[in-house]
Amino acid sequence: MIGFVEPLAWLFAALYGVLILFYLWERWRRPVQVPSLLLWETAREDILRTQRFRPDPLFILQLLLLTCLIVGLARPYIASGDGTRQPGRHIFVLDTSASMQALEARRTRFDEVRAHALEQLRGLEDSEEVMLLTTAPAPEVRLNFTRDHHAIAEALERLAPTDVGGDVALALDFASGALRRSDIPTELDVFTDIPRTQLPASARQQARVFQSGETDDNIGIEALQIFQGRFQDYRKARAYVWVENFSHHEGHGFLSVSLEGDAVSRSGFTLPPRATKSFVVHGFPAPGRVIAQLEVNDALAADNIAFGWIRPLQPIRMLLVSPPSPLIDDLRALIGATPALQLAVVAPEDFDVANGRQADLIIYNRFVPPSPPPTNALYVYPPPDNSLFPVAGEAEEVEILDWDAHHPVLQSLQPLAPLPLRHARILTATEGTQALLWSRVADREFPLALAGTTNGHRVACIGFDLESQRLLSSDNLNFLLFFMNLLGWLAPGTGDATVTTTGEVSPLDGLPDGPIRVRDPHGDELTLPAGQTTLQPSRIGEYHISASGTTRLLMANLFDPVESDIGRSAQEPATPDQPASRRAPSAPARAAGARREYGTWVYYAACGLFLLEWAAARRRWE
Repeated sequence: MIGFVEPLAWLFAALYGVLILFYLWERWRRPVQVPSLLLWETAREDILRTQRFRPDPLFILQLLLLTCLIVGLARPYIASGDGTRQPGRHIFVLDTSASMQALEARRTRFDEVRAHALEQLRGLEDSEEVMLLTTAPAPEVRLNFTRDHHAIAEALERLAPTDVGGDVALALDFASGALRRSDIPTELDVFTDIPRTQLPASARQQARVFQSGETDDNIGIEALQIFQGRFQDYRKARAYVWVENFSHHEGHGFLSVSLEGDAVSRSGFTLPPRATKSFVVHGFPAPGRVIAQLEVNDALAADNIAFGWIRPLQPIRMLLVSPPSPLIDDLRALIGATPALQLAVVAPEDFDVANGRQADLIIYNRFVPPSPPPTNALYVYPPPDNSLFPVAGEAEEVEILDWDAHHPVLQSLQPLAPLPLRHARILTATEGTQALLWSRVADREFPLALAGTTNGHRVACIGFDLESQRLLSSDNLNFLLFFMNLLGWLAPGTGDATVTTTGEVSPLDGLPDGPIRVRDPHGDELTLPAGQTTLQPSRIGEYHISASGTTRLLMANLFDPVESDIGRSAQEPATPDQPASRRAPSAPARAAGARREYGTWVYYAACGLFLLEWAAARRRWE
């Protein structure tokens, strides 16, 4: 089958008339010397007119040269095969991140892009395949390539934006991989509130973008932090709320804070454009659930509410197993200022495993029992011949060089000591433990503190001598904070609620074996797969978790400034390769079979004709 890739190039055939006009114009103006006009006077006028245009070989060469140029622009090809149409494929990428909930006039951005997707779907032929891909919380194939357009339409109708930030670029990388693997012509359509110019360059070249979103009218809660020490009473808890105006105009509203549904505080505010304001709330009358809520009229409601938790005071029975040591005096003084801690002290030779089972937390100072009881435990400066934490040697006057800032013990803490540690064991990390602090001697790097889980119980080990450091010394405030955080991490849970952000994976600790059931903020219930002990919330609100009669509460917030900053550039105008709402015609490559173009050979022929025409013209005028 013969065809042309650019059939509009045949419009240049009008140049044939121009060539003839130039040829006649040249003949009209050509001077000819004759000896007499007598013979011209006897010739009839109609004969002279018919003889005025007689194409010569030079004109024929020029006509062929022009024809080759026009044919070359039209890009002729010959396609093999039976010429039947090959069904194409389409990948629909829908942005389901939190910002798609923003209202634009009377409907959300997601409703707008879903309408575009349904319109594109209706314009496809029944034989064409479609893949449906969403972006948040991670790229997910909702339906693989299928010709069942009804199923695609139903899936689109069921989709809803999440309360999670999404990575559109990651989803486009996934879709690009599907494009490369497909042996069938495939088109990529992206439905998002991100302008085309802000997408990766590779996506801009191969995707059509249907963008929705212009307003920037949003005020949101960007943080709610409850400051309450692990062993601190609820009366000393304080709540800090950060409110940010993401729009480019002044914003007004009210912030209400409640505890278990009872109002604690309500404050009015005015925020300049792109400004932030913090609120401090204290005087909570009891422990429990804290809810901060904005009363504003903006486009995005998901970040107008935040959840927090104030812990109840629960006594922790702590047992110190130690020989006579200054550490005993330091801990007794510390316990006197911490009502939640109860301390008992025994010597190593008097330690009884049965009594140890009654404690919530055991501290072993310079001692490791042969068979520790199944209780959370802290080992301080263990002896060199202990069986739990191998000791490779001794070190003197070492410094803390690094620490794991992501571990709960060290979050928001700078543990770098101003003075070197006088005595330290060179420990070796064991299975189930990870290093919290590091130091180095001449030939190796070694951990100064370890933490982990053994036989279902939390354990930690401090490899330096706390006796020589003295916890309550004014020079060792960092050690004291580190020690208290470590005790708080080791202390058994009190059944408190867990506060997290949407999209984060939260471990479900302390639950008995058995099916784990979850009721989400919308009231929908699900059972986690066997062996799964984590939950990744995608909605803001309360998740009620239960297993074998044990219950937990998890509360999720949207603290994502990227999603809250909903301002997007105005929707880009449609271009021939970037339609706003209508589907572009399919490319000629849809024809089945191989296709071979001959435009290059036509240009070679044009070059040969040009050289021949030049030689003929030169010979004529010599």
